[in-house]
Amino acid sequence: MSEQTNPVTIHTVGHGRHAWADFLALLRQYEIELLCDVRSAARSRWPQFNGQVLAANLREAGVGYEWLPECGGKVVAPTEELNRGLERIMELASDTRVALMCSESRPLTGHRQPRANCHRVGLLAPPLRARGARLIHILPDGDALEVDESALPSIW
Repeated sequence: MSEQTNPVTIHTVGHGRHAWADFLALLRQYEIELLCDVRSAARSRWPQFNGQVLAANLREAGVGYEWLPECGGKVVAPTEELNRGLERIMELASDTRVALMCSESRPLTGHRQPRANCHRVGLLAPPLRARGARLIHILPDGDALEVDESALPSIW
């Protein structure tokens, strides 16, 4: 694959315990047009983040929704399925402003040497970067973080 002068940009975000309005404000701040739900199961203890409710609320807000369970972290898919999901993310991100969403609100731990705190950073980011993507991790307070995910300790 040749180097792209304008890499595909992919945002990531965790829903955490956000109230719906606060979560939507984060998506609007970064002009997200499509949310890719990368949880193995599209459910949460926070009802506003259960798949069908989330999809309906996003639709009402003018944001697209796609669930990609093959990119989940609780049940890591076989390599072929995971690669298909990663290619789908790259395809979507080449046409629209995409954010990958899982439940962990903080992408890194607070340790002296930070570690990947979620599979967006530990499992998905390195192969997406290898495909030429730029990754921007949205933090709960609205700031953003860019790191070399491959240099971070990770359980994935």
